[in-house]
Amino acid sequence: MDVKVTRNLSVYKSTMASVKSSDKNVAVPASADSKVKNDEIIISSDAIKKQEAAKISADLHKSINEGASAERLSQLKGQIQDGSYQVSAEIIAKRLMSGI
Repeated sequence: MDVKVTRNLSVYKSTMASVKSSDKNVAVPASADSKVKNDEIIISSDAIKKQEAAKISADLHKSINEGASAERLSQLKGQIQDGSYQVSAEIIAKRLMSGI
């Protein structure tokens, strides 16, 4: 069971929302030298989105590999043992619909 999916999903959604709002090309000077004024690199908005998606993917991978805290795991084990652990049908439905 992956406990951090909802947290990571909200980070992903907020990042993607900010990426959609910044859909312009970005001009980056080729060098810091002010003498060369004609050279520049244009990074398309698609390339920026791909770069940000790669960063999000790396962050999610790192978060998944970290795992849940020992305190959270012991809390879940206790709830399962005493029968009080409940899974929300709404959360299950959202995860099924999102493809996770």
